[in-house]
Amino acid sequence: MKNVNILKNQGNHFFSNLNGLRFVGAFMVFVFHAFSLGREHWGNFKDSTFFSILAKITSKGHLGVSLFFVLSGFLITFIMLTELQKTGKIKLSNFIARRILRVWPLYFVVVIFGFFIFPILPLGKVTEHELINFTFFLSNLDEIWFGARDSLNFLTATWSVSVEEQFYLSWALLIGIFRFSKKQQFWIFFLAILLISIIFRTLFIQNERILYYHTLSVISDFAIGGILALLAFDNRIQFFFERISKLQILLIYCIGIVVLFLESKIFINYLFVFQRMVIATFFAFVIAEQVYAKNSLIKLDQIPGLKKSGELTYGFYLFHCIVIFYVQAIFVANQWTESIFNFSSYFFICFSITYILSWISFRYFESPILKLKKHFR
Repeated sequence: MKNVNILKNQGNHFFSNLNGLRFVGAFMVFVFHAFSLGREHWGNFKDSTFFSILAKITSKGHLGVSLFFVLSGFLITFIMLTELQKTGKIKLSNFIARRILRVWPLYFVVVIFGFFIFPILPLGKVTEHELINFTFFLSNLDEIWFGARDSLNFLTATWSVSVEEQFYLSWALLIGIFRFSKKQQFWIFFLAILLISIIFRTLFIQNERILYYHTLSVISDFAIGGILALLAFDNRIQFFFERISKLQILLIYCIGIVVLFLESKIFINYLFVFQRMVIATFFAFVIAEQVYAKNSLIKLDQIPGLKKSGELTYGFYLFHCIVIFYVQAIFVANQWTESIFNFSSYFFICFSITYILSWISFRYFESPILKLKKHFR
C-alpha cells in the first residue's frame, strides 16, 4: 500500500519520516542539556527576558526521551507482529542478538570512557556512580541512588538505554514463558504495563527522581507505542490519518504543544500520575501522523539532511553530554561566557562536534557491527 508509507525489504520495515523524527528527539535532548548544564557559568545575559523565554522553551527538550521510548515501542512491536504473522512465532534468540548488536557496543564505549578514561584526563574526576550497575544496565537506578551527588552528566545520559534494555529483555523473558502467539496477548501485556505504571507512579508521587528515572514509572511510553503498533498493524488508524485535514492536524499539534508547556499547571497533585501517558499519547499521534497522514504540514524526512541524520541518533545522544562538558570547560577557562554571542558560539560548536563524532562512530564503528544483524533475521 503506497499510502501507508512503509517500505519492505528482505523482512525489514522502514517507516518513512521516522528517521527524521528520531533525530528531532535527540536534538530536543541536546538543546535541553546545552541550556541547562552549567547554566551558572554564563553571564548576566542569561537573566534577560529573551534568554529566559528561550530557556523556558528548551526546558521541555528532556521530553525527547519520552518520544524515543514511544517510537521504540512502536517499531519493536510492529517488527514482532510481522515476524509472528510470517512465521507463527517470535524467535527470541534473534531478537536478543539484534538488541545486543545495536545497543551494547556504543553503550559500553561510553561507560568505559566514564569510569576508566575520563578520570585520568585533564579536567577528569572519579564518578560517584557504581560500575556494577552500569555493567548490568541498571544505570537508571544508579542515577536514583547516587546521581544527586554526582555531576558526571554524560554517564547519566545512559539511563534511558538501561530502561530500554530492562524492558525488552524482561519482555523477551515473558515471551519465552508465555509464548506470545496471538495479538490479544500483546494487548493484555501493554494494558497491564499501563496499570502497573499508574499504580507505581501513585505510590511514589512525592519522589521526583523515582518518577523520572525508574523503569516502572516510564515504561508506559513503550506500552503506548506498542498499542499504536497494534492498531496500525490491523489497519485501524490508517483510515483516520489518511483523511485528516491540515487544519485538524495543526489544531491537534497546537493542543499538544500547549499541554507540553502547561503540564506543571495541568497535571497537579495526583493528576501528575497521568502526565507521562498523556504526553506519550501526543507523541504517538506525531508518529502516526508522520507515517500515515496524507495532508501533513511537513514530512520530516523531506527536510534536507534530517533523514540521514536519523542514522546518527544513538551516537549523537550518547556523546552530546561529553562534548558539552569539554566545550563548556574551555569557554569558562577563557572567560567566553559574558554575551549571547559567546553562548551561541558554544551551542554551535557543541552541536557540530557532537554531529561529527556521531557520524564517525556510525560510519566506522556502529555500521560494521550492525551488518552482523543480517545473520539474525
